[in-house]
Amino acid sequence: MDKICIVVADAGIAKVYGVERIDSPRVQPALVELAQLTNESDLKVLGSSVTGRVRTETNTNRGSGPVHPMGAQRERHRVELERRFGMELVKQMIALTGGWKRGTVVLIAAPHLLGLMREPMRRVLHDGIALKELAKDYTHMGANELRERLIQDHLLPAPGPAAGN
Repeated sequence: MDKICIVVADAGIAKVYGVERIDSPRVQPALVELAQLTNESDLKVLGSSVTGRVRTETNTNRGSGPVHPMGAQRERHRVELERRFGMELVKQMIALTGGWKRGTVVLIAAPHLLGLMREPMRRVLHDGIALKELAKDYTHMGANELRERLIQDHLLPAPGPAAGN
């Protein structure tokens, strides 16, 4: 079995799992958490207003021109924070897979973050390492639930037919 690394991420948190090598085809592979990164402290600062509506600049003078929402600037800042977080994950993958000649990296991320990480991740992985992608947010799952979901999605090999014995 080749080496397999699984990255599960959204804009606020990322978990990196390794797949424990098992020689028996009847036993399910075990996921082992290797690292966890968080980006939540920066994102909490960018929260919405107390009422949940987009904040706007205060403009009481009709002659001053239109009122511009602050949300546009906040969104650009949020995208930049997500891009930086994605680059941190790419650095983690460089460190983890640096000695690999063959293997698979499974990248499961929220669609927006996956779009930011896809090309940088492809550029840093060795030619013998396959990159599999899934645009989902599975960060809320534990290791066992994640393993089951990845087997269902055909991203991890399924155990043999006598796995329950």
